[in-house]
Amino acid sequence: MANLALQALDQLELRYRNEAVEAPVKLLDSMQWFGTCLSIAGVPLLIGEGELEEIIETPNVMAIPGTKPWVLGVGSHMGGLIPIISGDVFFRQRPYSGRARDYCMVLRRPGFYFGITLSGLERDMKFPVEQRDMAIPVDPDFAEYTLGGFADQDRFLAVLDIDKLIADEDLSNAAANDPYSREEQSND
Repeated sequence: MANLALQALDQLELRYRNEAVEAPVKLLDSMQWFGTCLSIAGVPLLIGEGELEEIIETPNVMAIPGTKPWVLGVGSHMGGLIPIISGDVFFRQRPYSGRARDYCMVLRRPGFYFGITLSGLERDMKFPVEQRDMAIPVDPDFAEYTLGGFADQDRFLAVLDIDKLIADEDLSNAAANDPYSREEQSND
């Protein structure tokens, strides 16, 4: 009886070898970069997923006397007030005239909670991480705040590095009479 069971097992193994198909091989998924494409001062940029708190309609603002020209003022947001910064004036160092900046992105980091006006909104995007290019030059007004980017059809989308932006000394001191600001130094 044991011999009969072993023969049946051998025949089953032989049948399996002859008729079995290979198990499908799952290709390794590449890591993906996720974020949102938006424009500041007419420059399309990518913001990494989780980097911005939200995108809101630009609130009505009340001017704050004695601040840099890029500070539009404070606006109401979620029951409080947040500073609203003109993306055009901060990055380009010149005022913008044209269609109103209807939207702004809200950023929150320890010690920083503010909005930056946007010139356009596109959509959420994803790219394979290995396609990130750190060598392609970006718009000079944004270069010190970006960290590589991705090719998207006929354009290059730089990734705005919020930590680099937050580390900017000019952004952290919006007082108009700061002698160490880049605006004051350029006027000398």
